[in-house]
Amino acid sequence: MQGLRRCLVGVLVACALVGSAYAAFYDFEQITIDATAGGKGFTAAKITPNGQPLMTFAQCRLELAEIRYLWVDPARTVVTASVGTLLEPGEFLTFVSREEMTNFRAIRTTAVSGQLDCTYKAVQ
Repeated sequence: MQGLRRCLVGVLVACALVGSAYAAFYDFEQITIDATAGGKGFTAAKITPNGQPLMTFAQCRLELAEIRYLWVDPARTVVTASVGTLLEPGEFLTFVSREEMTNFRAIRTTAVSGQLDCTYKAVQ
């Protein structure tokens, strides 16, 4: 009986671990960071997908050209080619909440647009 109980507990733990592995939802987006006034952010449908869980994590790598970015409410501070944190090609940005993704805005600093390659993750 004791062995059966241990076996059952082991099976339940294994099922819980396998079930949690499939509870994640992933998506990908390439964002061209151009000279749009006020900056450019994530596509709203990517961070709040209809019928899917809300994105809670994103990691982006910058390609092509440097950009400037801000993680603040765009109504408070506007990113420009000279205002914001500089990000250079090959560097990463990591977002750990939907609010960070919603408030993110970026703009190119030169005549060449940057490109963010972003992987999103949500957990139900």
